[in-house]
Amino acid sequence: MYDDYLLLKITTKREKAETVETALLELGALSCTLQDAVDTPIHEPAPGQAPLWPDVEITGMFPDTADSTLLSHLMERQLAGGDISAMSSKKLQGQEWERVWMDDFAPLQISDNLWVVPSFCEAPDPQAVNLMIDPGLAFGSGTHATTTLCLRWLAKQDLSGKVVLDYGCGSGILAVAAACMGAAKVYTYDIDPQALTATVENAERNNVVEQIVVCKKDTEVIGKVDLLVANILLRPLLDLTGRFAQLLGDDGRLGLSGVLSEQVELLANAYSGEFQHCETSMLDQWVLYSAKKQGKNLSA
Repeated sequence: MYDDYLLLKITTKREKAETVETALLELGALSCTLQDAVDTPIHEPAPGQAPLWPDVEITGMFPDTADSTLLSHLMERQLAGGDISAMSSKKLQGQEWERVWMDDFAPLQISDNLWVVPSFCEAPDPQAVNLMIDPGLAFGSGTHATTTLCLRWLAKQDLSGKVVLDYGCGSGILAVAAACMGAAKVYTYDIDPQALTATVENAERNNVVEQIVVCKKDTEVIGKVDLLVANILLRPLLDLTGRFAQLLGDDGRLGLSGVLSEQVELLANAYSGEFQHCETSMLDQWVLYSAKKQGKNLSA
């Protein structure tokens, strides 16, 4: 038996998103979802930064008994400061709501032996490594180019028995992937509590929670790591060159993404002192930059 719903969609600016979401919840919204209003390219935020777009579409889901006209008027009164760019409403049957949500997500093949599979879908290749990841509180369900690039990079590494750090872990998808592919221990760092919660949930869903170490500070990483993956933004990547060199052991490898193709030269220059470049891979306009800490021998 499915309930029916009323959806109230509001377009606003990023800085007003929290105000609009709060107003919807105060008026009785059962839940709110946020998405890009104008199809802006996005990538993982820096640790602790909200993954929001310049223009945000916020959908409040209300019981079917709610009055759409009254709700619209109340929202306009409550947000009289011009926080609303556009507003619309529609009725949706409960079964349709579930279908619409699920239709947005399908199994995604990353490499020959690696898939990202929503938990409500059947794994297309049961013999492959299947990451069971659902969209949730934190960023990273595998569909964005930067996440795909990082997953492909991890899939090419020899992770057996290795220690890995997922810096700015978001949903923990990269950490879970590393654990599923044989890493002995995977540190995950993010200052967003929702990211750490999502990481633990995804680790439990994939039966790798014993390999995952959740860190609220990067100083909680014990010893040196063999591989470090960071899917964040250019500015923090530039600022973290020295810290990443401290965290990696000799010949440790970096996989860095969240960088546009026109930004990769800046990144390469920043890392040229401490690291040897291994490869650069591209998907759409996004780049993954791989390097190895200066050590014994270089291999791609």
